[in-house]
Amino acid sequence: MIWKIGMPNLGHTMEEGKVCEWLKQVGQRVSKGEVIAVVESDKASFDVDCPADGVLLAIHAPPGTVVSVGGVIAEVGAPGDQVSSAAPVTATSAPAAAATEVPSATAPAVHSGRIKISPAARALAEQLGVDPQEITPVGEDGMITREDVRAQAKTAAANAAPARTHAAAPEAPVLSKSRIKPLSGMRRAIAQATVRSWQTVPHVPLHGHADVSALQASGLNLTASLARASALALMQHPSFNGCLIEQGFEQASDVNLAVAVSTDSGLFTVVLPAAQKLSIEQLQTKLSALAEQARTGTLGGQHLQGGSFTISSLGRWGVDAFAPIISAPQVAILGVGAVQRVAREGEAGSLRFVSELGLTLVFDHRANDGVQAAELLAAIVNLLEHPEKLEVSP
Repeated sequence: MIWKIGMPNLGHTMEEGKVCEWLKQVGQRVSKGEVIAVVESDKASFDVDCPADGVLLAIHAPPGTVVSVGGVIAEVGAPGDQVSSAAPVTATSAPAAAATEVPSATAPAVHSGRIKISPAARALAEQLGVDPQEITPVGEDGMITREDVRAQAKTAAANAAPARTHAAAPEAPVLSKSRIKPLSGMRRAIAQATVRSWQTVPHVPLHGHADVSALQASGLNLTASLARASALALMQHPSFNGCLIEQGFEQASDVNLAVAVSTDSGLFTVVLPAAQKLSIEQLQTKLSALAEQARTGTLGGQHLQGGSFTISSLGRWGVDAFAPIISAPQVAILGVGAVQRVAREGEAGSLRFVSELGLTLVFDHRANDGVQAAELLAAIVNLLEHPEKLEVSP
């Protein structure tokens, strides 16, 4: 029996992936569950496991080939089995050499050893002209990060400096009227997903605010408290916890909370599985660790998949309130603004100053109505204004 290995689907919005490297050559024996290739989505790298014991019969997508989800990239079977006569890979783009030749099943392009490098680091290496094979990672896990790439680029520049000291002075550059900066692969993927969501999803924003004076006085972390409050509220209002697919609304059994993290390479949404089961302290620890991994380019792909509801915050940049775009096929997203000191009327007409947090719940009107959304937003506000309730089990 011949097993065809396809480009895996690594998320709802993924349409294609790039083959980064092959760890086995055609003709070599492979075992079920063994990692034989590394592929890359727009945000992370993933290992491809072998589906069965046997021999790697053919590689249809050499390193660098971009393949649509489901497109066959290799075949595994018994020695002597006949593979497909034509390469069944569906590639949207590929290296120049692969554009004019059918990938060979007898002499695939492979690296001499496996390189562990994050997508962000790989993009930076291409930008700086650094060969990943020449980089020695500093981290104990062997993953090449952006810092490793920058260090290698500095070393290469320092080594090349003596040769440039006697070179002729360069001519003055000719300034053009405009300069076009190509979009990175991640930025292009984000742009496409954003356009699809905006054009196909009826976005409805609901604005509100929460008095977080007691929460601040308690010393609890605001972001982790928001995550906890959202998770508990979603357990009470499950029609917002899931994805709208062709067959209908797919409700998630747990609150797999996605939290947006800004990095130099773009916006990541790290996912906290079963967030309703985690305390504020546990949520804070996990969020801090995932955010650091995202910023250093060491975030594993498993932490980017399966989100059922998203929180996005711009408060630290001084934004009072905003209406974010839903991460389709999810059906809602919570936009978090800045905490502001405002005057509110107290008892007997007195004034008091409180700390208010701006919140905007944007929901997909196909999945829920306004009243249901208002109830969810009110539940989140109530939990934030009564921090003692945040430790109550759902």
